[in-house]
Amino acid sequence: MSHSHFGQVRLRAFQAQDLEPVVDLWNQCLPKDPISIERFWRLFLLDPNFRPEGALVAECDGSPVGFLQAMVRRLPLGIYPFDPAQGWITVFFVAPEHRRRGIGRSLVSAGLAVLREHGCRTVSCNGYAPSYVFPGIDLDYGEGLALMESAGFQPVAGAVAMSMPLKGVSTPAGVLERRRALASEGVVVGRFEIEDTLPLLCLAEQQFPYWHQSVVEALQFRSGNVFVARKAGSVLGFAQWENPSTDPPSGAPGRFGPFGVHPDFRGNGLGSVLFYTLIEQVASSRAETLWFGWAGGRNQSFYERAGCHITRRYRIVRRRE
Repeated sequence: MSHSHFGQVRLRAFQAQDLEPVVDLWNQCLPKDPISIERFWRLFLLDPNFRPEGALVAECDGSPVGFLQAMVRRLPLGIYPFDPAQGWITVFFVAPEHRRRGIGRSLVSAGLAVLREHGCRTVSCNGYAPSYVFPGIDLDYGEGLALMESAGFQPVAGAVAMSMPLKGVSTPAGVLERRRALASEGVVVGRFEIEDTLPLLCLAEQQFPYWHQSVVEALQFRSGNVFVARKAGSVLGFAQWENPSTDPPSGAPGRFGPFGVHPDFRGNGLGSVLFYTLIEQVASSRAETLWFGWAGGRNQSFYERAGCHITRRYRIVRRRE
């Protein structure tokens, strides 16, 4: 791989001395998603599924000019069913001045080869959890999306990031009325209490296994940021904010989620009561904005009705071997 204006490019595994230059390159290539050395270290190097051979660095004249992370699980995500044939490309980028030289294609090919060696037959970009930075490829990163499509990745879903300003926010009268009605039926919505532990974990295990680990970590580290709807010893729904698993970037408090209501209790206003009860608490904190990085489908409509607006749009793509 060569070019008349540049030296030779080689691909290699991530090394200890790459941390600062790769983070610098990230911030140059992905301006909408700035990252600190500490956050990169925590999300990538400390991820129990991290393998240096899956963190591929494209190097030219001794300096990184591209990066790609290919991830395959060593450990399951809590109780969520483990699929050893599933792999992910969680992030990739190439320095602007080195694009259109085939470096991106080489990184993708090498990443797919790593995943193939570990038995992966399906590769997604993105959707990796819990340490994800973005749910898919931002549509504003058009070159990256085109690269993945040229490598055989097909769109499988869309997602959006949303936010809601908290200054002056108030709970709608209809939600207050519904809260009173639910209370008269024995449904209490409020901050998590230790007696809620087993019924909440039962709800997460049975209805939201993908979020079970996130719920456990929130209870371990920030149980005061968990709100539940409870009735007669059962938990019917829950909502979280500033959860360690969702990893709010430095200086951006107010991250929301996950949020779930038992299917048997949806459509009766319980979700809105739970959502606004949590917002009342978030609004009383330092946060100026409630925000979350991933919504889609019916839950997007719910958030739009609540006053949230779309801040980013993503496409999730997948390739089957």
